[in-house]
Amino acid sequence: MQHDTHSFIVVATGLDWHSGDLESRFYDAGCDDAGVSVVRGEILVDFAREAPSLDEAIESALRDVARAGATVVRIHR
Repeated sequence: MQHDTHSFIVVATGLDWHSGDLESRFYDAGCDDAGVSVVRGEILVDFAREAPSLDEAIESALRDVARAGATVVRIHR
């Protein structure tokens, strides 16, 4: 089955972004296909995820973000 790359941003909170291990925390949780940044106190996890559909890409990303310990606020498609 062919997988397309889907781009979207998950906005999250609930982690101490001053701790210095934010990127590795997301990477270790399975977000190795995303960049992590902080804007106005919100964590932006910018994905380029391969999956059969956008919905499946987002579902798997949400699981990974939760595994990192963050709380999802919204998704930008």
